[in-house]
Amino acid sequence: CILPITKHLAFAYLANLENDSLWRKEINHTTLFGPPGLGVEAYEYSNLSKRMNNHLLVLTCIEWVEGEKVVFETKPDSLFYLKSIRRIEALANNQSRFHYTIEFDNKLVKHALGFALPGFLIRFGASQDMKKYLNKLKKVVSNG
Repeated sequence: CILPITKHLAFAYLANLENDSLWRKEINHTTLFGPPGLGVEAYEYSNLSKRMNNHLLVLTCIEWVEGEKVVFETKPDSLFYLKSIRRIEALANNQSRFHYTIEFDNKLVKHALGFALPGFLIRFGASQDMKKYLNKLKKVVSNG
């Protein structure tokens, strides 16, 4: 998605998971235990369903390329796997492009809903959510 802010500002905003609740509807809140950077741990509380309205994911920053890329991932002993990959590239006119990829264990959906969904439905739902996230993100950063 194209953001109307510089690469530097976009990276600073998106590398800090504490901002996620402003543009990702299911996030209740996130706490970072230190400044954004390699090795920092984050507690992300999210409303995945009525059954799981304050689910905790513990994430660790496993990759950090200053101003360009940040990757958070659940710990190996976590109940469910999740990986968030965020990349920023500079564009002309003080704009930037945000590439956002999320990988997660389909068992998380079953746990949240109480029943399994076919993979194609999970991918469709996640795709629709991503579009909504990115549209909301554009509005949030545009309004400063």
